[in-house]
This record gives sequence, structure tokens and C-alpha cells, in this order.
Amino acid sequence: MAICRILAWSVLLATPAVAELLKTPVWSEAPPHAFEVLVDGEPVPVQSVQTPDDELVLLLVMDVVERADRVDAAREAIVRKLTELGPKYYAGVLSAQDGLEVKQDPTRGRGKLRRNLEGLDVRGVPGLLDVIEQASQIADRTLLAADVRLAVLFLTDGEIEDYRGDYTIPVVNPSDRRDLSRRFGSQLILGRIRSTVDALESAQVPLFFLHLARQYDDLNEVYQNGISEFARVTGGTALFAQGLEEVPVLVNQVLDEIAGHSVVSIEVECSGLHQLEVLAGQDEVRHVSLIGCPSPGS
Repeated sequence: MAICRILAWSVLLATPAVAELLKTPVWSEAPPHAFEVLVDGEPVPVQSVQTPDDELVLLLVMDVVERADRVDAAREAIVRKLTELGPKYYAGVLSAQDGLEVKQDPTRGRGKLRRNLEGLDVRGVPGLLDVIEQASQIADRTLLAADVRLAVLFLTDGEIEDYRGDYTIPVVNPSDRRDLSRRFGSQLILGRIRSTVDALESAQVPLFFLHLARQYDDLNEVYQNGISEFARVTGGTALFAQGLEEVPVLVNQVLDEIAGHSVVSIEVECSGLHQLEVLAGQDEVRHVSLIGCPSPGS
């Protein structure tokens, strides 16, 4: 399977062709033949279903800058869990610190994965917000080009104050409780979150996030809520570790969820976003609520 070449082609594509075949992640224990799909309330044929028995490509986007002990625990847990899941799970590694950079093309070699993960320095400044949209676009193009399941897992430990771009608005007059800068201190980060959520509404690959250092101050609460929203709108999940001992547990949890999803392919006219409903008889189905083609030029 030429997964490495597919990823390279995806990076080089500047303007993907408008596709009628769209894919969406679905979580259900129902068999593939049980799925029914409604788009804008109208039934559409299911073209194919990739299930948890099929191959999966995992793109690991590393945005690790300060918590070396937690990063080490996460790296070890990722390699161990992927080894347990077996050879049908491929993993690629990308770095987020200085723009999105491929460190390892997707492979099922666990020794190579371990070496590449251990070779990444835990330093610098966070880059998560700067690469989410690009990583999502690459993943979507790869998914459309290959008959595999695909997911992106962002591993991060940064805080919003550490970004190169300044997302904070300092209080102008700390002694004045009526100073409006107190009320609007999070507006820059909120604006960035909204624009990213809008860009992710048509994403076809689920995005997952594991933040290794949960923070509770006001600005980081806004930032972390934004991360949760990025996951929700794409069908993924965001998890936040409060301590070192939680890291392996959360790695296993997020990888189990990634491993458990199916990909349903349908044909839809590419004209903006559509309401999506996936049914499987009486079985519970979790899926995204919107489906659409990538924006032109994305």
C-alpha cells in the first residue's frame, strides 16, 4: 500500500478536484449493511464502509514544548498501544513547532516510530493553532485517495501565553474594576477559535487531541475549550491530563476510540454544508452532524 506516496502527494496538492465522494467517521457496533444515511433529510446510497477490521492510518502531530516527563510517558504509551493494536495500524509523525513538518511517513514499524518520537525535542513554542487546518486538509485529501480509515491525533502540552502570536489582551488599568480590557481579554483567542471551527466544519477526518497539562486560568480555559470544539466539530475527542499518572490511561482511551471508528462513504453534491444523519436500526450511532466538500483552494 503506497501510503507514503499518498501523503506526499497530498502535501503537494494546492487545489484538490471537487469530489462527489465524501467520507465521514461513524461509531457504531452495527454491521456495515445496517447503515442508512440521510443528507438534508433525504436518503442517499452508501457506497462503502471501512470498519474497525480495516487498516487505519494515524497521523501523530507533535506539539510538545515543556513537559518532558509527560511527553516521555505519552510516547511510550503510544508505541505500546499501537503494538497491541497490530500491524493494520500505520502511524506517521509530524511536528508542529515551526510549521507542519513531516518527520516520518506512515509506517507500521514500531521501532522506527519509537526512534522518531524520541528524536523530537521537547522545547520551543506551541504551534497547535497554526497547523490544525493544514493537518486536517492533508488528512482529508489522503482519505479521499485511499481505501483506509484515517485519524489525526494532536499531542500537545503548551499554554496559550507561550505562542509566538500574542493572543492575550493585557488589563490596561489593574486598579479599575470597570476597565473594559478585563471583559475582553479573551477576544483574540476566541476569534481565532471561531475561524478555525468554521474551517473545520467540512472536515472528513476526525481530529483527536491529548493535552498533557490541563490548566485552569481563564485564558487557558478558553483555549482548551476551543481544542474541545475542534474535536467535536470533526467527530473526534479532546482529553486533558491533570497529572503524569493519567497520561498512559488517556493515551489508551483515545487510541481505543480512534481504533473503533468506521468510515462511511457516500456521494453528495458538493454545494456547501449538508445536514447528515446516520442510522443503523435500533443501534446507537455517533457521527458528525454536518458534511461538505473542502473549501476551494484548501
